[in-house]
Amino acid sequence: MRVLFGVFDWGLGHATRDVPLIAELLRENEVHILSTGRALELLRGHFGERCTYYNVRSIYPPYTRTRLFKLKFSVSVPKMMRTLKRACRRSRRIIRTGFDIVISDCRYDVYDRPENSYLINHQLRFKTPVGAERVLERWLASRMRKYRYVFVPDYEANSLTGLLSHELRYIPPEKVKYIGILSRLRRQEVAQDIEYFISLSGPEPQRTVLERQILAQAAQLPRPVVIAGGKPNGAPKDRSENIEYHSFLDADRQEAVMNRAKFIITRSGYTTVMELAELGKTRVLMLPTPGQTEQEYLADYYEEQKYFHHVSQYRLRLADDIATARKFRGFDPPWKTKDSVGRFMNILYS
Repeated sequence: MRVLFGVFDWGLGHATRDVPLIAELLRENEVHILSTGRALELLRGHFGERCTYYNVRSIYPPYTRTRLFKLKFSVSVPKMMRTLKRACRRSRRIIRTGFDIVISDCRYDVYDRPENSYLINHQLRFKTPVGAERVLERWLASRMRKYRYVFVPDYEANSLTGLLSHELRYIPPEKVKYIGILSRLRRQEVAQDIEYFISLSGPEPQRTVLERQILAQAAQLPRPVVIAGGKPNGAPKDRSENIEYHSFLDADRQEAVMNRAKFIITRSGYTTVMELAELGKTRVLMLPTPGQTEQEYLADYYEEQKYFHHVSQYRLRLADDIATARKFRGFDPPWKTKDSVGRFMNILYS
């Protein structure tokens, strides 16, 4: 069968979590990937000539260098809707070439008929200012009608997403399929000989802002320290006595480094959280992207559940924050990626 897989591009998280699903689909199907930017680069680098690729820009990202994300988001809504319509037109031309299955990871421009279209999304409710949440939840529910099922990479009970994908008001429960976490990384039984691994993932310009904050304080940490810059085409930086900096780590190298790390400092993006759960990592400090309401909500939720500690990057004091983070217990998933992929495929072929 011909499968079109659309992948969202705000950061690399959606692309990385889709790797195990695409790999499984490739066993028996012809897979075409629609994305753009760094997400498309990552997937092309991973799958090479095994897939066909389409570069289609998605919805405009309303990020800002300041903390005023909600204001920027509000004034950007008209532009976001215009860019979504443009993406829909381009994606429709590709879809009309004929696909048996159309899968979209948060690309609301990627869908065919409800009978053969599927959405992957862990955020079925936006955490927004009072009054806007219900409006946006209704809008999301209207988009869900274009898909047969919504696959949620989380658990129906013992949740990692909290209210982002549970206690929904407008989406029929039978349409939502909780399949469990998805991670391209696998746990390895290796010596933990890296004191700290620091991941600088996420969209610009906040990725660079965090990098400056981290580099200003990382020298005080016990060695060895490994930093991943989150830029596939970034220039390498000089290594100091106790800091090893990589502009980007591919899947194999990041898997090895994260398995070897005793402590991890990272954003609270949901894909990263799933990777931590897959690897069984409990000693973690989270630095949510300022103004990115999903990451801020998740970080607060994990703090309340005593899974992981978080702090604003503007108030980062590494030594003190790490000491506090060591008191949290992490998250023990009911099942992991291998079983989640199996659940996904069983529902897809049902």
